[in-house]
Order: sequence, then C-alpha cells, then structure tokens
Amino acid sequence: MESKFAAPDGLWIIDAKGKTVYVNEDMADMLGTTSSDLLGTDSFMFVYPEDIDAAKLLFAAKAAGSRAPFHFKLRRVDGHPIWADVQATPMRNAAGQFIGIVGSFTVSELQTK
Repeated sequence: MESKFAAPDGLWIIDAKGKTVYVNEDMADMLGTTSSDLLGTDSFMFVYPEDIDAAKLLFAAKAAGSRAPFHFKLRRVDGHPIWADVQATPMRNAAGQFIGIVGSFTVSELQTK
C-alpha cells in the first residue's frame, strides 16, 4: 500500500553554529551539489547576501524554540535561486541546550521573485 504522505525533498541537519552535520541526496540535489561536499559547510553559504539577516533571524528563532514553518529562497551552488517550504525543528541535548536544527525542505510550488 502506498503512503498518503509525500516524503520531504530534502533533509538537512545543522549544528548550533550553522555547520552541516548531515544532508541527504535530495537536499544536495536541490542545492546543486553532493551530500559529501556539503558536510561541514556553513549553511549560510546557501543564502543570498541580501537575505543573510533574515536567515540569521530565522536561525535565532529556531534556537529559541520556534517550530513554525517558513518559505525561504536558497542559493544553489550554480548561483540560481530555489524557493523552499521549510519545516525546521530545533534540537536540544539532555541538558536542554540548543545543539542544532533538523530541517525538511520541499521545493515550493510558489517560486517568488
């Protein structure tokens, strides 16, 4: 029997400093690269310079515990934009300290300018 739920296009796990800890092949494909090339990279490399402040605000909100989904433009390795619908969940260790974010990314049907 086929699932009624579609799997997210991409899975991206970043640490508390914004570095890539894990990325699946779908996410790497969305960004125009490979999962092995993404490991250890700064996730903010995939944000346009004019969107860095907005990305840092979203990151801070996640660190503070926000689980709200968002729509965001990413910058592929080739420089082209790709809009994604993102569900990012903060991760905490046993002591309750923020240790990173697990994000599922789906290419958005709404490609905004």
